[in-house]
Amino acid sequence: MKVGKDRKSSVLPADETSMFCTQIALVLKSGISLADGTEAIYSSCENGPGKKYFEEISTAVTQTGSLYEAVKQVGIFPSYMVEMTGIGERAGKLDDVMEALGLYYEREHNIKKSIKNAVLYPSVLLMMLAIVIAVLVIGVLPIFSNVFESLGIQPDSSAGIMMQAAKITAVIALILITAFLVISGILTLLFRFGRKKEQLTQLFSRFPAIRHINRLIASARFASLMSMMLSSGYNLDEAMQLVPSVLPDNAARQKAVNCRNLMTDGISFPEAILRTGLFSPLYSQMIKVGFQTGQTDTVMQKLAAVYEEEVDDSISKTVSLLEPIMVAVLAIIVGIVLLSVMLPLVSIMSSIG
Repeated sequence: MKVGKDRKSSVLPADETSMFCTQIALVLKSGISLADGTEAIYSSCENGPGKKYFEEISTAVTQTGSLYEAVKQVGIFPSYMVEMTGIGERAGKLDDVMEALGLYYEREHNIKKSIKNAVLYPSVLLMMLAIVIAVLVIGVLPIFSNVFESLGIQPDSSAGIMMQAAKITAVIALILITAFLVISGILTLLFRFGRKKEQLTQLFSRFPAIRHINRLIASARFASLMSMMLSSGYNLDEAMQLVPSVLPDNAARQKAVNCRNLMTDGISFPEAILRTGLFSPLYSQMIKVGFQTGQTDTVMQKLAAVYEEEVDDSISKTVSLLEPIMVAVLAIIVGIVLLSVMLPLVSIMSSIG
């Protein structure tokens, strides 16, 4: 297992958490003792600052016999994973819980990777746009300005005015793009290291496309969590007590709480899901069928996979809309600059000819 840099002040990434949970599940299902299994995982880690934490886990498991106490003590795992580990130990279903956690954090990693890829491509395209405009402003326009001066064109003439308009257009575009890139970089750092992620998420949720993607992510996480907990032996009431606290935003959490309250009032789980709008009517009907046949966990697992694909599709569509817009902006800016330079030059050359 590969372990990154020293993470005492941060949380292990979703992909590494998934790998650890999957390895523990394999250890438990193979009949190997937990102490021997954690020792084997520690031995397989690559050398690095993070390896000592897995040594701590192995030592703690050997001393206490509890994986929950070990992962809680080391302090590098997500709080939800730690709490679910404790619940799995108390219920005697640690192997099933760890397997489900492995799948859950694998989905989390895939969703985050899709979002990162979606943000990276437009950012690179914007940087290229800024470079092209900078070359025009710094390298191309001064050359034509010198040519116009050598031909005796005055700044207040039509040709001079068009040249100044081209410069102003290019400079304004360059400033706006640079400011956008700087702000995007600051927001990225705040999302990664800041303490106001919830406020930033609410701010960006004002945009329809992002709000739609957030809604899909919330539905995917809800389905994944419910599938994991139901397959680990929890009933619907117990699962609904725990799920709302780990959903990604206030809107999703409130819907889950409303669903739980409706169930407390005697409303069935499928009807509560439909009323709160956690899933679309079609998927709510699938949940109803699964509930009636005793296959709610299976239906939730399938819905988690379906929503994960929908998240990928929505992100891809959003990026595909941004690409032609940015290309069109680049073409318009470059076209304005070139026309502002070439038209007067062609007119002058024609008069000279």
